[in-house]
Amino acid sequence: MPDLEIKRGYELLPDNNIRFGIRITNTSELSISDVEVVLDYMESLFNIEGNRMQKVGNIPPSGSRTVEFVLKPLGCAHKVNIEALISYRDAKWERQRIDMLPKEVHCVCPFLKGKKMQRSEFLTLSGSGHHAETGLNFEGVDTGQITAFLEQTCNSRYYKVDNFSINGGRMLYLASESIGEKAYYLLTALIKKDDRLTQVLLRAVSDKPHGLNGFLNETVADLRHVVDTVHSAREIGVIRKEQVINIIDSVVQRTTFAGGEGTSSINIKDSIVQRTEFKADYEEKEVGRSSGSTVKALDENLLIQKATKLIRAGNYPPAISLLKKAIALEPGNQRIESMLRNAKKEWGQILLKQNY
Repeated sequence: MPDLEIKRGYELLPDNNIRFGIRITNTSELSISDVEVVLDYMESLFNIEGNRMQKVGNIPPSGSRTVEFVLKPLGCAHKVNIEALISYRDAKWERQRIDMLPKEVHCVCPFLKGKKMQRSEFLTLSGSGHHAETGLNFEGVDTGQITAFLEQTCNSRYYKVDNFSINGGRMLYLASESIGEKAYYLLTALIKKDDRLTQVLLRAVSDKPHGLNGFLNETVADLRHVVDTVHSAREIGVIRKEQVINIIDSVVQRTTFAGGEGTSSINIKDSIVQRTEFKADYEEKEVGRSSGSTVKALDENLLIQKATKLIRAGNYPPAISLLKKAIALEPGNQRIESMLRNAKKEWGQILLKQNY
């Protein structure tokens, strides 16, 4: 019987789905044919995109083939085993079957309770850890209603650190921790008007990566559900992640350095943050609308310095995010692009080692 080497691993996608991969290597001197993989998972916990059975075909000696499945969690999945049956025909055209060793997966929508903290601690923690962002456009509902909806849906799970106005908009700082593992989950919400639309920009931060997307997705789902109860309201699509990051970063940096709310020096207009009277260790540059309606940060060198420190500390996700912002400021900069490629490669190698 030919020898097979089977490796398996998974990654959490931004939409909280799971991409599960199985790599089959024929380590013998004989070809195998008609290779098929049937994924075995708990249907009460997951739905699957496409078919649970995939045909691989033939694998020559020393050859490898990889199949991928996308699983949609129906709820929280903690230490759940995914298995598979691999079948093939050997050189004598006899059907052989191998059970893949189970792979434990985690897709956590954390159970939360409010975590009391000071504003200064919230801002410090928000600047580190793992993060995810998203944004939504709504029509027929104003900033006051959205703010009230967020407070209503988050009341039992979050501690309200701060809630302040920014020239017609609202900024919310909400803090929580997961019951059991004591990981923190922080939510920064910026609600503002943009012409006839109300924009909701959300950033989630945690010291644990595995529940972050579930945490953010659950918040968005709850908000959508409440907004749907308003007869005149409807959702008008999502906001690009890069725009969410740039706007929130600009507002948070300004209010942080101001030592308070800083509302008198922030103007939000047409999806742009226009800032004045900012004093720090470097000179402020005027911020305006670019052709892509994005927000330019003050100094890409500062982003690169922060990213370099994070990479040295082995904290790749926030470093990659900072490098992406730097590239947005200076497209075509080969030095930054090279740093980003290397950071992604190193982070991918770490994930591969963890999952396989």
